[in-house]
Amino acid sequence: MLKILVSYALGPWGLKVLYFYLANAAIINSIVFLYGVFLVTAHLNYKKISDQIFVQISETSEKSSKKKSMDIDFKKAIEEKKMFPFVAGQISLFPKKTTAEAVKNYMEKEKRWKELVGTRKVRFIEQ
Repeated sequence: MLKILVSYALGPWGLKVLYFYLANAAIINSIVFLYGVFLVTAHLNYKKISDQIFVQISETSEKSSKKKSMDIDFKKAIEEKKMFPFVAGQISLFPKKTTAEAVKNYMEKEKRWKELVGTRKVRFIEQ
């Protein structure tokens, strides 16, 4: 009875997809698992780099809290903390290659970034 209800709910194409999945479940699940490991590793790489950048920001803030601008060296942080060739933000499903531009894009979306930087102007050091 349940099989009949599921077959009606899925329709002819849904059943074909279901049978394909059941026949190849190990391969499909392995691919999904490996992609998950890839994504988590890219996120951990981004987290290490962003933590290094936040350390730079806090050091700059302590030295000159009254300045309206600060210099941040993304390339240095990437060179010091990079452990994987890709980075992924908090809710990113598609990692990007580890470049200063990709890290900047992810950083500008973070709440911590907005709190630390505030209204100050940020200059990115390109070396």
